[in-house]
Order: sequence, then structure tokens, then C-alpha cells
Amino acid sequence: MLNVPRVPDYQHLQEDDLVKPTSARVFFDPADTETGIWAARDLITQGCGVLDLGSGSGAAAAAMARAGARVHGVDHGPETVAWASEHYTSQEGRSKVTFACGDFSVLSAEELLATAPNLLPRPLIITSNPPYVPFSAQVGEPLSSIGGGTDGLNLVPAIIEHCRSLRSGLALTIGSYSTPRKAVRMLEAAGLRICAITLCSLPLSQFTLRNIRQVLALEDEGEAILWRTGPHEQPAYFVIGLACRWSGETGTRDDVRHRAHSAVRGLMRLLKAAAASRTPRLEALDGARLGGWPGSLRVLDLPDCVDRHQW
Repeated sequence: MLNVPRVPDYQHLQEDDLVKPTSARVFFDPADTETGIWAARDLITQGCGVLDLGSGSGAAAAAMARAGARVHGVDHGPETVAWASEHYTSQEGRSKVTFACGDFSVLSAEELLATAPNLLPRPLIITSNPPYVPFSAQVGEPLSSIGGGTDGLNLVPAIIEHCRSLRSGLALTIGSYSTPRKAVRMLEAAGLRICAITLCSLPLSQFTLRNIRQVLALEDEGEAILWRTGPHEQPAYFVIGLACRWSGETGTRDDVRHRAHSAVRGLMRLLKAAAASRTPRLEALDGARLGGWPGSLRVLDLPDCVDRHQW
């Protein structure tokens, strides 16, 4: 049975990180970002290297650098890279965090590493909090900072391929509506084993609520989990921080299928148990029997942040 630790406040984002950026094209969603940092902290060791793909405002990269890693962030948005460089490379410990403009879905792993001014040390970890909101094909222009294609995972294959190329662990952030079954199968097939999960409940963004058809369709198919605390409440979702260690072991097709089936079953049982809760503490997880879920689990019960910003 589970004994779930709760984190009641921000531990990694500092006061300045919780102030909304003035730039209109800088992603700002503190609880989402904090969840991704926790997943990274499950993998970070003192002096390791971190390649942060889709580094956005730079707040997560800076937090990982404060934890002792040497971090290089890559983002395709010139404005976000400029913001991150201005606000985080001039801080104390500035030699530990750098940023560059680049599209990780196009560049090879070697090309991404070449954007760093200095060689990243080993062991190397890849971290990414990519756009993960599923949108139907009828949505003409989904917000680029959150739109993750019809399954919410359109950038995940590229991220996994970089892990395979560099033989690195991965801290990946997705949503409970981002076809988590498919995400786990992809990770397992690549030789990435989930060792820890961080969960945080969040309300759906206004843009997602206005374009919720695909999310509801995935829920009907059993491929998405939403959280409803009452019949008249707007649905919410869970941010999922997945800490994955590189094993390099893929095995036979039957081996991969068996491991993936076990991991998928464990994660989906966990999410369904969480969805039975009535508070952000996700109290229904306490004492839950999840069929021998082997990894660790934490829940973030963070203060509300109404001033979220996607672009």
C-alpha cells in the first residue's frame, strides 16, 4: 500500500521565478514547471550535465543548476532564450547554466550539444517539459507553448531519440490527458525505465477548455484521465513528472511488451486512484493498492496560481 509524501509549497522555484515574465512570448505556469524540476531532481547527481530541451523561461534550468548540475537549455523561441539568458546567466552560479536557440525536433543530439559554450559533463540527463495538450485537427492554430498534437506527444519521439543517442536518463513532463499509456510504451521500447513519479493537480487552461473536444474523446477511449471533484465542477488534470533511468535494455518484442504492459497498468491505476480524490492532496492515493507499483511517488499540493500564461 502507498504511503505518499506531500510537498505543500514550492521547493525549487524561488520568489523571482514566481513573478510572471513581462515578455508576451514566455511560458509561465509555476506548478507545471515545479513538477518537472522534481522529476529532474530524482535523477540529478552533483556535477552531472543536464540538457534541457524546450527550456522556456529558464526557471527550471536555473533551479537544476542550483541543485548542482551543469545545465544547458535549448529553445526554439528567440524571445524566450533572450529572457532566460538575461535573467538567469547573470545570477550567482551563472557558469552552471547557459541557453541557446535551436529546434530540438530537427537538430541531432550532437548538434544540440554543440550549441553549448562548454562541454557538458557526464553523466548526462535530458529534461523536457514539452507542449503536451492534445488538440483535434480542427484547431487551426494551437498555442505553440502547449499544443502537443492530437495525442499530446508529438515532440516526445524526438526527445526519446536524443536519449537513445546519448544513452541518457530522462525527466519528462506530460499531462494525464497526454495519452499516458502511449507515452509509457514509447519510453519502455527505448530502454527508459520509470523510477519515480511526481503528480500535481491543475485546472485546465482556458484555451484547453475552449478546445476540449479531443481531450474528451481521449477520455472516452480510456487514453486520458481527467479529475472531477463534483458534478458541477470544471474538470482538471494531473501534471505527471516522469523520472526515467536509461537501461539500454530493450530485449525481445515479448520482453518489451511485458514490461510496457506492467508499467502502463501501474501508471493508469495510480492516475485513476488519484482521480477518486476530492482535494489537491490526492488523498485517495493513501493506502491504495496498485499491483506492486515499484517506483517512488510524491504529490505536490501547491498554492493556486491564477496568472498562468501560454502563448
